Amino acid sequence: METPDEVDPALVVVFDLAGSIKDFRNAIDKIDGLEFLSELLGDRSDPDDDFYMAEREAGRTDKPVSHSLYLVMSNAKAIEELLRLFTLWQENPSASFVHGLGKFKSAFQQLTAIRRWGPEDRIRETGLREQWQETLDLVGQSVSTVMVEIELWYRRDAVQRVSAQTHVEQTITASGGRVIDQSQIGDIGYHAVLAELPIQQVHSVLNNGAESIRLLTTDEVMFVSPFTPMSVAPPTLEPVAEVRLPPGDRVDGLPRIALFDGLPFPNHDALAGRLVVDDPDGVAESYPLSSRNHGTAMASLIVQGDLSIGGEPLDRPLYVRPIMRPHEFAAGYEQILPNRLLTDLLHQAVKRIVEGEGGRAAVAPSVRIVNLSIGAQARALVRRMSPVGRLLDWLAHSYNLLFIVSAGNHSDPIIIPAATLTDSDAARSAATRSVYDAALLRGILPPGDALNALTIGATHEDGLGDIDVPDTVWDITHPGAPAHYGATGPGVDRSVKPDLHHTGGRALYTRPITTPGGETVTIEPAHTAIAGPGLQVAAPGRAGATNNTVFTVGTSNATALVTREASRLFDILEAGAPDAQDAALPDPQYHPLLVRALLTHASNWGDWESRLRRELGLSNQQARRSLTALLGYGRLDASRLGTAATNRAVLVGGGLIARNQRHTYDLPLPPSLRARADWHRFTITLAYMVPTVGQLTRYRGAKVYFATPDTGLAGGDRTDAEHNAVRRGSLQHEIVQGTRTMVFGDGDAFPIHVECMDDAQRLRAGKTVRYALVVSVETAEETSTTIHDEVRAQLRQQIRERARGRVQS
Repeated sequence: METPDEVDPALVVVFDLAGSIKDFRNAIDKIDGLEFLSELLGDRSDPDDDFYMAEREAGRTDKPVSHSLYLVMSNAKAIEELLRLFTLWQENPSASFVHGLGKFKSAFQQLTAIRRWGPEDRIRETGLREQWQETLDLVGQSVSTVMVEIELWYRRDAVQRVSAQTHVEQTITASGGRVIDQSQIGDIGYHAVLAELPIQQVHSVLNNGAESIRLLTTDEVMFVSPFTPMSVAPPTLEPVAEVRLPPGDRVDGLPRIALFDGLPFPNHDALAGRLVVDDPDGVAESYPLSSRNHGTAMASLIVQGDLSIGGEPLDRPLYVRPIMRPHEFAAGYEQILPNRLLTDLLHQAVKRIVEGEGGRAAVAPSVRIVNLSIGAQARALVRRMSPVGRLLDWLAHSYNLLFIVSAGNHSDPIIIPAATLTDSDAARSAATRSVYDAALLRGILPPGDALNALTIGATHEDGLGDIDVPDTVWDITHPGAPAHYGATGPGVDRSVKPDLHHTGGRALYTRPITTPGGETVTIEPAHTAIAGPGLQVAAPGRAGATNNTVFTVGTSNATALVTREASRLFDILEAGAPDAQDAALPDPQYHPLLVRALLTHASNWGDWESRLRRELGLSNQQARRSLTALLGYGRLDASRLGTAATNRAVLVGGGLIARNQRHTYDLPLPPSLRARADWHRFTITLAYMVPTVGQLTRYRGAKVYFATPDTGLAGGDRTDAEHNAVRRGSLQHEIVQGTRTMVFGDGDAFPIHVECMDDAQRLRAGKTVRYALVVSVETAEETSTTIHDEVRAQLRQQIRERARGRVQS
């Protein structure tokens, strides 16, 4: 991974756009000598009543709009001249410019303002103003301070970093605040300070604007974000359900999975002898058993699965690093360590297990998977990768780890028309539309935005089966559908997020009370922890009990269950090819990527698309793009993981690819599909470790992708995720299916071309990108039960021919 470019804030120019980015870029591209070093492309958003595109003849339109474009220029004098010309043009659009500068006028027509990076830019993307207003609305004068994360412009020179931090700290203390934590991580260009500010600073910004407090006018500051460490409520303070588990012996061996979460209850019957707890922060000293809910639940799901189903426990110990502590005021609640920057905390936690710290050896170098069922409780950023997302991308790339991360939960009430209450199907459809309409407020929570992480959403299902639902609650979600509490995408640069969905537990909602004349009703989440539904998980014991359980729901649950499936896939890959005649499985360096690809490969939209198109009224060209943001790559079908099927052939591969290279893979076409007008499906999944760069700049260093599949040869059409979105991250998953007759000859193959090209920067000579590829072909059992054997026989023949070629040469 390359060192992030250093950005000089004096060279950052903000262009507030009146038109589209395309029109602006077309205008400035015609101006010689106007050099932009880097950019943060303005993300297009849907128009609203306050901000929309207008055309001269048609008036208001529904075209997407862009707010600002941040550009880093190469020359301070050029900036001064640009600002001078724009001011001159604003005063008199018909003013004559010096010869050669008249072409600037067409660019200026696309703008409402040109300005230097300033106070408003430091908070515009972070949600600070909204968070502070909400704080005042909720607690008024009962708080005297607020916490903020201050991200500084990163300087490669250590002396400049010290000078910048000293100035920022002096600014904080001069206002009556105090510094709590600081971090510098050069590999991702991260320099930040955690600080506490007096409430008077909040009043000043809200009443008088961002420029009214000195911190937001400080040149060394890039962004100021609200700091709200994630807080988790206990499912219930009185778990009563019990579970009987066979007594388990202590599990030996090396851990493969690391769980960063709350402190579990290690003596629970589901966990006894199965945990390796590493607590360098000493949080256990003040962590009462009654507060050990979230970590116990996540460890239980990873080790045992949903206890209502009863699966085989993992045969390896689970490494646990507690990064939460009991909430200072709320009984039973837990929160991420409130005096630490989350980015720094996770950085140190991962380095401790992989490299060691303080001169000591690595504590768990065998770990290949990191489970993060927690997140940053802040507004999701869609234009710029969060600092903790940048960190996970770098850690995954540098240490070859698979991060499995929850998309986040939104427990806001759902508002539906009162007229739908008399019909459960109408109410379910209305709830779906309500959640869809609020999608911009229910975005992915960091670090779920990380490109190199597998981000997990939740489905409305669990293993409890049919239960009696009391009249006071309502099941307002379609069975097996995306859960209403789950965060929705897209990710940064409109990449696919969440990547996939898995079992998160059925969430019920309180049955609303209607009032005469009311047009809408509000549906609140119901409490079902004691009787269910939900996933049954281990819970802290009461009165010495070691078998108490509760029922929980959330994307955290889904993430833990996907982590469990990932470990099973590692077992299969590490066992190697089952038959010596088959090609060897890819080298272990590709296993984290292969597992990520295999999990995605077993995912699809199923019947989600047709139902949602109907319920949401999506029939235009944007329908597939809108659904991709909601559904990602679809629902994980765990039954397709690691199991052989006679009507399906699955091939896996991995490689290292350099810029402008092409690797071609040939999937042998099974003869039993030839000239058959029956249903069949090709699925191609590519995962790669994307190198990342930049802070304010474009983020993805290189792009690896497979070319558009040959739908003619495949006899089908592309389905599921929108074709542009699938190439925007580091996980491309495409499905081609149909019933058209396939025409091919003996020995013909379906080609997949994997290519690599530069994105945000030039991939240097000798540098390569690691990738993994999974390809499959399948049909219905009624059509053929020999596809697996047909493809296998052709591949074995290829291996024999290559072997003969090597002997002859």
